[in-house]
Amino acid sequence: MIFKTLLYGTIREAIEKKIILAMFILIGLIIFLFLLFINLDTVDGIQQMFSLGGDESYRENIIRFTIELLNPFIFLSVFFLLLIFSASYIPSMLEKGSIDVLLSKPVSRSKIIIAKFLSVVFLAFIILTFLILLIWLMISIKTGIWHYPFLTSILWFTLIFAILYSFQMLLGIITQSSILSLVINLFILFPVSGVLSLRELTIFTLVDSGFAKFIVNFLYYILPKAWDIREICVNLILGVSVESYQAVITSVLFMFTMISLSVLYFSKKDY
Repeated sequence: MIFKTLLYGTIREAIEKKIILAMFILIGLIIFLFLLFINLDTVDGIQQMFSLGGDESYRENIIRFTIELLNPFIFLSVFFLLLIFSASYIPSMLEKGSIDVLLSKPVSRSKIIIAKFLSVVFLAFIILTFLILLIWLMISIKTGIWHYPFLTSILWFTLIFAILYSFQMLLGIITQSSILSLVINLFILFPVSGVLSLRELTIFTLVDSGFAKFIVNFLYYILPKAWDIREICVNLILGVSVESYQAVITSVLFMFTMISLSVLYFSKKDY
């Protein structure tokens, strides 16, 4: 019951603040530009070039072309927008009046936080599904290659958002500031986690201290690993074996830790 109430409230807030409208306008713009691109004569030329190596080569090249839509720039842009549009949900819930009404209901505070978290993640899931599914359909119809594993990126991207949002939720509860929680979270997403995921090629080439390397590795393992999970997602779509799911496991543990701390702080706080 509380999940339905908070989901409805989250969607209503998104509509009132034009969040959903803005997201779908941006998605519509992306889809429109993509439609223009795949209808260009040059794309037909690319298809003909890909098909020169035979059916199998054509399929592999189209799949790789599709994977390019998950490149780091687009990945960062999508999550940048999602985190911006979701930053105000917790601070607005804690505003005087809103929190009084919410706490007056016969529901535990832990359920309120968990339900709010799930409702925001569900909304992000809907947005990601709409975006990825439409792009996949357009590519598949245009090329005749229906690569269904690409759709698993919806679940992977939703998981990444849930991990990142769990931290943003905790920051929102503590600071009650959407801007501060957003800035800190974006800093963790980029550049911190990006640099840490490439620490052996960047930081470790500049430092020789064993203690410094220990600190860097410690930060890597305790912080969310959005970029590493993206890489796992891409490899699975391509059919490449994944050596380790450590990034997923430790990031999910981070998410549950953030949710637990959010519940604990919210339960103890006097509003």
